Amino acid sequence: MRTKRPPEAMKIQPPLIPVIDVVFDLLIFFLLIPSTSQSDGYLTTNLPESEGPVSTKKVIHEERIKIELLDSGVNAEKCEIILTETKELGSNFDALRDGLIVLRSGGMSDKMPVLIAPSMACRQKFVVQGFDAAVAAGFKNIQFAVPYE
Repeated sequence: MRTKRPPEAMKIQPPLIPVIDVVFDLLIFFLLIPSTSQSDGYLTTNLPESEGPVSTKKVIHEERIKIELLDSGVNAEKCEIILTETKELGSNFDALRDGLIVLRSGGMSDKMPVLIAPSMACRQKFVVQGFDAAVAAGFKNIQFAVPYE
């Protein structure tokens, strides 16, 4: 009598396609995400050393009125105002408004850009007061610069 042999053990292999997909996903992830550990949280850039193509367009430097707001006093509780890089007005925003009105009445257009440039520690209320002075003088193109140190 013949005995039945048990069927040979079937080779069981896990599906490899999902594993390959995950490996490629991780590879793409680590290639595309910049490493910030070496630069203390700043992204490094590799800018070209040579200049780019020369533009045929002329750069137009538009005139503007610049209002610098510098923090002063303990805990920046005061603000020093400099109008058009020459006139120091102390911390008097009424004098700033009057100076802007004089510039406006001198023939400047209401579309002349007014740039408000606060220092890094300058309080927001002083920036708003500078904005209010420019609006009160009749200027309509008021811009803000990034605070500097």
